[in-house]
Amino acid sequence: MVPAFLHAGDRWWWLYLLNSFALYFFLPLPVIGLVALLVRKRVVGVGLVLALALGLAFYGELFVPRLPGGPAGGTTLTVMTYNRLGFNLDTEGIAEAIHAAGADIIVLQELNPAVASVLQRDLAAAYPYQELDPRDGVVGMGTISRFPLQRIETSLGRSWVGRPQLLTMDFGGTPVTVLNFHASPPALASPFAPGGQALMNQIVRRREQQAQVIADLAREHPGPFLAAGDLNAGDLSDAYAIITRELKDTWREAGWGFGHTFPGAAMHGSSRPIVAGFYVPMWLVRIDYVFHSDDWQALSARIGPWDGQSDHRPIIATLALR
Repeated sequence: MVPAFLHAGDRWWWLYLLNSFALYFFLPLPVIGLVALLVRKRVVGVGLVLALALGLAFYGELFVPRLPGGPAGGTTLTVMTYNRLGFNLDTEGIAEAIHAAGADIIVLQELNPAVASVLQRDLAAAYPYQELDPRDGVVGMGTISRFPLQRIETSLGRSWVGRPQLLTMDFGGTPVTVLNFHASPPALASPFAPGGQALMNQIVRRREQQAQVIADLAREHPGPFLAAGDLNAGDLSDAYAIITRELKDTWREAGWGFGHTFPGAAMHGSSRPIVAGFYVPMWLVRIDYVFHSDDWQALSARIGPWDGQSDHRPIIATLALR
């Protein structure tokens, strides 16, 4: 099946779902290839070639070997984003994952008070600059850094999962604008319930509006810009397309493989879906991102240490100022 965004984007909620899992439409290709060899039908062979070409167009660059690069002796910045699940109280595991990552600046979504206390107590020496907004549940946010941070007071609209953090970081004398965001999650309503389809479509539109807010911020704040967080949408979504008109996706530039970050553990409060009474497999999609302006060159991107409890895995990106 051709990913639906080619002709309609995420116009309806079911297209959003199809685009989110478009990768898996290509899984039957080996079987189709075997059928093509057996039946020796030209139309089957042509269809296989077209499907392979489409898959390479969408995902081929993710498997191109990344050559080491970057300015010799240049100053680099390592960024980590991690949705660590608000109901996750394994504070020791979270602290160990953050410490093992070794990032310079870490943006956290779903930051609860217990984890915030550990960050202030145990990680203050490594990350002396902390802007924390811990909350019970899933709406807490936080940013910790080796470099000075200053909050930018602004209103970015409603319906985010937690209040986005817009910050200025002093990166060796260069001001860097940093956005920590958590976009609206997919609606949990059944499409067959009264008003369910309308609600699901509304959530998709809301996420696109939030993506536009991110793109607008990148234009309004010239100079080095970073936006990192949980978009709750894949890289074939309209929301992703809106952001990447202004910013670049570090994983697409410097990562290898699909880089799937969700869903993870199935503990209490996890968003790992259940289908027909069973949890879906882990790590099916990539919905966590580090986006950057043209002022940066992406050197590497990788999956970070996982604490074993969150329903997300972190993304770690290393960038250099051009």
